[in-house]
Amino acid sequence: MKPQSSAPLPEGAEIGGYRILHALSSGGFSIVYLAYSEQSEECVAIKEYMPSNRAIRRPGDLVPHIKAEHLVAYRYGLAAFFEEARILAAIHHPNIVQVLELVRANQTIYMVMQFIEGTSLEKYILSHREQGRIAVLSEDFIVGIFARVLDGLHEVHGRKLLHLDLKPMNIILQPDGVPALVDFGAARRIVGRDSASVIPMFTPGFAAPEAYERDGAVGAWTDVYGIGACMLACMSAKPPQEAPSRAREDLVPLAIEILERSYSPRILSLTRECLELDPRARPQSAQEILQRLKTR
Repeated sequence: MKPQSSAPLPEGAEIGGYRILHALSSGGFSIVYLAYSEQSEECVAIKEYMPSNRAIRRPGDLVPHIKAEHLVAYRYGLAAFFEEARILAAIHHPNIVQVLELVRANQTIYMVMQFIEGTSLEKYILSHREQGRIAVLSEDFIVGIFARVLDGLHEVHGRKLLHLDLKPMNIILQPDGVPALVDFGAARRIVGRDSASVIPMFTPGFAAPEAYERDGAVGAWTDVYGIGACMLACMSAKPPQEAPSRAREDLVPLAIEILERSYSPRILSLTRECLELDPRARPQSAQEILQRLKTR
């Protein structure tokens, strides 16, 4: 059964000096709002910890209802959300959304972030797709965008965090063309291949096989798969085949082969390696991909 969605905070609600304007998006882990700061007179984005499988909020309410049997798990997730947001707040990188502060209210936590104007890479891809044309975005454009994204991701991994939901929707192209990686709602701390239990959170097509498993050994190699999936989407204008389906009949090599007339062996080979089903066969870090992208 699909978890029931919580109602967003009512428009006009005050959270730590910020006035909620409206909800921007919601998922299984959180709700994101556009809000206005009376102090800075600027808009911000606010991510609210609100796991749909643990809590439910009725329309007009501020505080969610958590059943007794879910209370321990809810509090554990809340503590993890706080710690991960605290680490993100210490990162100052031009290609990573800036966390401004954390606010405790309504029995949950709010991550106040820089509001980044621009268009998602997903929308950019779709707007550049042409009927009958195989290649979508130029190789130089793809290399330029992901060189910056990978530089930011390397910084995140250096803080012992993973993104775990890399997809074109979560890469924002700002008006000056500089990409920013956003939405760390699925972020998890790195604890090695024998990672502690985490609830799987992923986007089909962009998620590595291990991300589907409740106790999957996720690591930097998991984000590497997401980068490969994003690069393939930039070339073909569609997400790769989902990992569980690939285990039965892998069509990704054919999808990459079709692109051989439009892209260099260098970028296609790197994309193929990033999308290996075996985590050990992939590049093991964002830094490794970045160095190979820059090598002409």
